[in-house]
Amino acid sequence: MKCVRCLTDNAAKVAEAPDGSKAWEVYTCNRCNFVWRSTEEPEVIDPEKRDPWFQLAGVEIESIPVFSPVPPLKK
Repeated sequence: MKCVRCLTDNAAKVAEAPDGSKAWEVYTCNRCNFVWRSTEEPEVIDPEKRDPWFQLAGVEIESIPVFSPVPPLKK
């Protein structure tokens, strides 16, 4: 499945409405770590309507200097 942010075929469905209605689904990209719902506004999930600044198509993810750090687990 194609990721709506980096436009590679690294996305997959990871959850769906528990009642089986398909009212919503959640997807994630294994390359750029973007997560989105099927019910997002077009400005979020349609690359044609998204602000180009947020797109990662053609960007070498490894070259991005800093991702938000994950805080350590609380003891």
